[in-house]
Amino acid sequence: MDGGRPFDELGDHRLALTTILARARKELVDLGGSADGLQDTISAVVAGSAAALAPNMLMQLQAADALSQRLDGLAQLVRALEASIPHTWALDMRSDGELVRALLRRVGRDRQVVRGVLEEEGDCEIF
Repeated sequence: MDGGRPFDELGDHRLALTTILARARKELVDLGGSADGLQDTISAVVAGSAAALAPNMLMQLQAADALSQRLDGLAQLVRALEASIPHTWALDMRSDGELVRALLRRVGRDRQVVRGVLEEEGDCEIF
């Protein structure tokens, strides 16, 4: 959203699905970066340890790598969805649908607050 208004020309009660997908993609990329950093930290601790790594722990380290790869794959999928849908497709923030409730819960707001509900607020993300 680049610091601009989160509600675009579609109106204050409608939010473009591309905006939602852009936020989801950004969060997936951030989570992937965190997973990579965690994997690097764990690897450094293991490398500095005098004790041998148990076979089941090696499998868990491989799962951490798989987590990073899966998050990257999800981010690529969301990017493809974002690029393929028309900007005019929007979500009516006044509806009582599950997606609207999930979005409002994610930003810690109730249904009464629609205008500005998705404005940048520090580290708060949509998904």
